[in-house]
Amino acid sequence: MLKDILITAYILLQIAVGRVAFDNYSVTDRIKQDLPETVSYAKVPKSNLDYRNVRIIDPATGKELPYRLKRVGGYDPSRQYIAIEHKGQYVRQIDYISKQKFLKAVDKSD
Repeated sequence: MLKDILITAYILLQIAVGRVAFDNYSVTDRIKQDLPETVSYAKVPKSNLDYRNVRIIDPATGKELPYRLKRVGGYDPSRQYIAIEHKGQYVRQIDYISKQKFLKAVDKSD
């Protein structure tokens, strides 16, 4: 009986550890050595401090990246343009920026 419980617990632990290792979580992204830290830009809704599924724009290309940030915390509900310093899903910090700075950063049509 105890042996069956221990085996079940071990299998569940292995499944949980395997999932964390292969999914794109902020915890694992923070420690990945081969993942570059970058600054991206986003337009977020006003009157909110907990941004979910944030569409981010790469300033090098001016195009939306193929993934979204699952969660970004904010601190100024009256502003809606942000620069996000991140490493995959791990967000190091955000800075609120003006609309003009946002548009200049993402406009790569020249």
